[in-house]
Amino acid sequence: MKTDWNKQWELRRREWLRLTGLGLGGLSLASLPSLAKEKRAPRTVFNDDGQVLWEAPAQGTVKFITDWLDREAAAVPFSTFVFQAALPDVCVYQTKVGEVYGERLGPEFNRAYARTLRVLKAKGTDPLHVVTSHMKAKGKETLAAVRMSDTHHSSLDPKNPLCPQFAIDHPEYVIQQPDGRTNETALDYSHPEVRAHRLAIMKEIAENYNVDGLELNFVRWAKHFPRDKGREKAQVMTAFMGEIHAMLKSAANKRGRKRLTLGVRVPESLATCWLAGCDVKTWVERGWIDYVVISTWNNTDPQLRVEEFAAFTKPAGVDTIVVMGNMMGCIDTGPPLILDRPTAMSAKHAKNYQGMLLTASEARAAAANYYTWGADTISFWNVGIHFGRLKTSAPAQRARIARWTKAVQSRAAAFKGPRTYRYLPMGKGISSRKPPVRNYPWYDEGRSPLGHVNSPVLRLTKGKRRVFPFRMADGRDGGKLKGRLTFWVYHLRATDKLVVDINGKPLPPERLRRFPVGKRRGGLLGQRVEIPLAHCPPFRGDNELGLKINTPVNGKFTPYMEELEVAVLP
Repeated sequence: MKTDWNKQWELRRREWLRLTGLGLGGLSLASLPSLAKEKRAPRTVFNDDGQVLWEAPAQGTVKFITDWLDREAAAVPFSTFVFQAALPDVCVYQTKVGEVYGERLGPEFNRAYARTLRVLKAKGTDPLHVVTSHMKAKGKETLAAVRMSDTHHSSLDPKNPLCPQFAIDHPEYVIQQPDGRTNETALDYSHPEVRAHRLAIMKEIAENYNVDGLELNFVRWAKHFPRDKGREKAQVMTAFMGEIHAMLKSAANKRGRKRLTLGVRVPESLATCWLAGCDVKTWVERGWIDYVVISTWNNTDPQLRVEEFAAFTKPAGVDTIVVMGNMMGCIDTGPPLILDRPTAMSAKHAKNYQGMLLTASEARAAAANYYTWGADTISFWNVGIHFGRLKTSAPAQRARIARWTKAVQSRAAAFKGPRTYRYLPMGKGISSRKPPVRNYPWYDEGRSPLGHVNSPVLRLTKGKRRVFPFRMADGRDGGKLKGRLTFWVYHLRATDKLVVDINGKPLPPERLRRFPVGKRRGGLLGQRVEIPLAHCPPFRGDNELGLKINTPVNGKFTPYMEELEVAVLP
């Protein structure tokens, strides 16, 4: 029987304490900051991107904002509220060192955050003051979010409020990408002027607002240096992180506080962190970081390798948190059509992978993986936009959000109900977004916009075994499970001989139930294959589904598999 992650972690923690001498008696808690952190309950984080400011009316503005915040807090369990404050040069508060969103476009410009910023300014306040005051009164740790390289703008256009004047004035600071793209607008942190400008904004927030600290978002858009220089330039970002830590320490002293929190939201694997120039392990080991959020681009992926981060965050007493977004699908907008998810589909998107939204059962499965491999808690991403008047904010959708967020609030909750592990081709279609369409840091097919290698699309040819890897907490000790494993092979004919194995152990053909693609998926011909879990060979945590066709394939269409569902019953 395999030892699970929690047991492995406890053994590693004890060994670390012994080797460092922290496991010996006679040391005061004051000399053991990491152990003091361990005694506090880990944070559960809620990210708010400010949709409330887009929708707030000119009259009753403050009450509209606080009512929205109350709805979020009532529906979603969280301890730490993170409010978007800086993008990073364009700010959503009344900055004096950065640029207030939309201000340079004059009083006629009322889009997005601009009207609400103007209304609150006339009242002698701003969104960051309003939100911080209200959420701290509710007992929430309240942080200001700083996006480290947001580039929703794809040109240095003075008419675009998201394009900072700082970049317009200094085009020489824009990253020169090796792929020759012409729509890059991210600024290169190699320039000390860029670092100084952004540090001044962070300092202004830390010293002048009653926030409990900062969350630095390195995922939006994970472009800090030329995309081929991430590891080489990581030392520059590490030195900058040291400056930020020192600044927060000074700000805390000025405000009479012991410490201000510094959290980081980083790309979804250590490999992608290096691509972005982020040496997260060093930041943690130097004692600068209070929590790490391991974050996908925009969705929930059960395949994340949390243990890569937990290996160094856990011994340091740093909260190890995994992002879960309301969206679970990928960028691809082609077929198949998704036909079996009445409320778990976005009203904003077509009925394809991109429109898929989390159910409570799917959320439990993903969280079961995260907790099993080392996560302390969850960070809820892009959930706050659904508490206003958007068509995606219908009562049924809010109820679904409340169900799935509560279903993952703890390890016990995740393992309490049924779990549906759903593995999707997260990197499918990304190449269609390559510059000049968008300016993501990466756009290689089969990878996320952050450069992470995602679950594959298996193209099946005669006699060649293809492998679909899938991580699953349930059954990792080899025990029998109740439920069903389902996958779809598009363009597979009923007469084609399909050979299936799990972890290299073949399944007898009579154990496979095959159906036309049917009502659950549409728009493509093919076969849906179902296997009772009781008939499957033992699982082991990190598993492989092997597929092979032993008959000639249709010359016009190559059969392919890209979605796997494992529904586990309690």
